[in-house]
Amino acid sequence: MKILFNIKSIAFVMIFALLASCKSDFLDLKPVSSLVSGTLTTAQDAENELTGAYSRLATNGYYQYSRYYLTEGINDNHYVNGDNPQEWLLENFKFDASNGVIQGSYTDLFSHISAANAVLSDVPAIVDSKWNGTTRKEQILAEASFLRALNYYELVTQFGGVPVILSVSQGGNYYPARNTEQEVYAQIIKDLVYAESNLGVKPYNNQYGRATKGAAQALLAKTYAQMGDYANCLVYANKVINSNTYSLVADFGKLWSNKNKNTTESIFEIQVPGGGTPYNFWGFDIFVDSEFKFPKRNIASKALIDAFATAGDNGARYKATINFSVTTASFNMPANAWDASKAIPFMFKYPDPNGFASDDNIVIMRLADIMLLAAEANVQLGNLDAAINLLNQIKKRAGLPNTTAKSKSDLALAVLNERRLELVFECTRWNDLKRADKNGVVNVVDIMNSQKDSFGKSLGYTMAADKHQFIFPIPEQDRQLNKNLTQNTGY
Repeated sequence: MKILFNIKSIAFVMIFALLASCKSDFLDLKPVSSLVSGTLTTAQDAENELTGAYSRLATNGYYQYSRYYLTEGINDNHYVNGDNPQEWLLENFKFDASNGVIQGSYTDLFSHISAANAVLSDVPAIVDSKWNGTTRKEQILAEASFLRALNYYELVTQFGGVPVILSVSQGGNYYPARNTEQEVYAQIIKDLVYAESNLGVKPYNNQYGRATKGAAQALLAKTYAQMGDYANCLVYANKVINSNTYSLVADFGKLWSNKNKNTTESIFEIQVPGGGTPYNFWGFDIFVDSEFKFPKRNIASKALIDAFATAGDNGARYKATINFSVTTASFNMPANAWDASKAIPFMFKYPDPNGFASDDNIVIMRLADIMLLAAEANVQLGNLDAAINLLNQIKKRAGLPNTTAKSKSDLALAVLNERRLELVFECTRWNDLKRADKNGVVNVVDIMNSQKDSFGKSLGYTMAADKHQFIFPIPEQDRQLNKNLTQNTGY
């Protein structure tokens, strides 16, 4: 794609200055300068360029919008049912290479990679006495390496093999062909191993939102899990769990309060300044149409409600995840749906009294995710007692009794179900289902095509039997601009 691949510099990117105080939001500042990649000469230039790469994550693009619909909008936890036909096509497996959400995601992710590449291309040549006797230069490169790896992880899990671009100039190759999935994963691992070696346990200057050693280790665990390498997945998951850096928040509900950002459980969290709308998280009435209002969207599926009920999960975790009773917020009206006494069940993990001016952060990785991933790895490796121990810790926090699963097959399903309830609406379910399908735990086509509405009527989902829709098509617009991009099978 010309816009993505024919770039020799990152021109006039708005950069945010760093706050000097501890535990501050280093993105929550007005722009102070514009930089062009290749012209940086000072340590402060390097800091500013890195901050610019972080600030992109908090814009109204992939992480605030598209990521949710490519991972939650397509799975069995969620009904889109909004006013955007592009989202509806994703939910019903009727999308193609012209889908706007898919196109925007692909573009946004390569934009994030370009910003990280600018740092990795520019900073090595900078010589500044401020760095004498410190490791800050290496830390900057490690943070940028983490950001590049994070965005390539999103790309490879969404699209399969994509071009691996490691510099701003791209060696003069502005129309690269796709690399294989294995090659993309290899680069992700290389970047994350470097990040792990050069990042601190605590974020630089105690500023939330920065990459840390634990964030690199957690993403390595998730990367190896997607590759099916559970031995290495467990190595890195255990590094996170045993680091004494993170701990489960005792009250699940407090994980999601707007007042409790960057909790002890958070491993990597995008800092969102006020005025954003993370994931477009709103629930809307769908029956009363006598007055102007938005259409319904982001509704918890009947299958998800049933999964909570089957698990006996009706306590703090359930109440902090799904809400039937909101009737006073500006855009949530009472309605009849699941039964005559309840309103529509919409997601409640991201409540914010500021509404569309939300400054809710976006939690990318947290400890419970990694603990359950370690449980999954232990099951696949035959360490059933270790898996049970980890699973029961998460169930205990949710107020549930210990698992009764004993066999490998039962435990694999129990861990998958627990990940569903614990991490619902956190953009993990689709990758979880893909792994479970590969491991023979479930058949995702059967799950998706059997989905029904609250009245028992088939939703008419049409996931293909060959499962090519596990990954999305390369956007047609990009293939028109770069003839070297081949299309994924089935599209």
